[in-house]
Amino acid sequence: MTGTMLVTGATGVIGHELVQQAAERGWEVVGCATTAAGGAIPWVMGVQPVPRELRRGWDVIVHLAGRPRVDMSPEQAQAANVAPVLALAGVITPQTHLIHVSTAFATGLRGTVDSADLRDYRNSYEWSKAWCERVATERYAPLSIVRPCLVIGRRSDGAVARFCGLYEFVYGLGMGMVPAIAGLPEGLVDLVSVCDVADCILRLAAQAPARSTRVESLGRGAGALTVQMVTEQTFAAINQFRVGKGLPAMELPPFAGPLVRPGGRAAASVAPARRVMEAMMEYLWMRDPLPVTWRVDPMEECLAQAVRWWAVRRPEMTLQITAPWERR
Repeated sequence: MTGTMLVTGATGVIGHELVQQAAERGWEVVGCATTAAGGAIPWVMGVQPVPRELRRGWDVIVHLAGRPRVDMSPEQAQAANVAPVLALAGVITPQTHLIHVSTAFATGLRGTVDSADLRDYRNSYEWSKAWCERVATERYAPLSIVRPCLVIGRRSDGAVARFCGLYEFVYGLGMGMVPAIAGLPEGLVDLVSVCDVADCILRLAAQAPARSTRVESLGRGAGALTVQMVTEQTFAAINQFRVGKGLPAMELPPFAGPLVRPGGRAAASVAPARRVMEAMMEYLWMRDPLPVTWRVDPMEECLAQAVRWWAVRRPEMTLQITAPWERR
């Protein structure tokens, strides 16, 4: 089955890949985003009215619009993530199959999206994404919900539309925003490629909408890489690039105790960049695998591809990394 598809957040990490794959599979796909970059129709969801071009009957809407930042205030997170879900009311019809893309971390510290209490989540991003799921289910059911874990570049070449998440973490670590990795070497880091997420979405889109809401969680589960493995493979890929440019290879960063108590929150007085890094490190203490319903292939080679692609596209960053722990 193919037909008309609207992709919100079409210029983001998943949206960019999805629009490309959907067109290749025969969908009449239209993307919208906050700006007209990449041919997307500009629409600031939750702030601006629905553009005239989007007022039509859609067979499928894939909702990706939002801001994946862990350092937002609750008010910012609500405006960036929850308001766009409410704005979907202007483009959905009873015949539309809504595929709402959430995150595997929307279940927070309690393993459920039911709580509205910020204390049940690691940060405002998780809290707002859980809220999004509740709103989408209440207003637009039945629908499909897709929960990917940490998204990195394509399997084939490592390409990705934006550098966020893992990429920010590696660069921030190397630039000395935190002195060491505050996490468990044996902790689990579940990764998924952007092409895997797009493929899952398109497979769901090709099916007739279910009579009840369907939730798919993408990842490796118990087969996820450990923090130690991710660290070793990431720095191996970076060092390959650095050595090729005549720079010395970096030693692996040390592991240390928590900079922030797992489940706690960094003080607001901490510099913003460091606060983001510390918030991200809360995910390096996860001993239990994420629940997975859509298991992807092993991620070792995909991780290496993704880091190499980042290094080549951002040489000014890769070559600036100074590994401050080596100077101690």
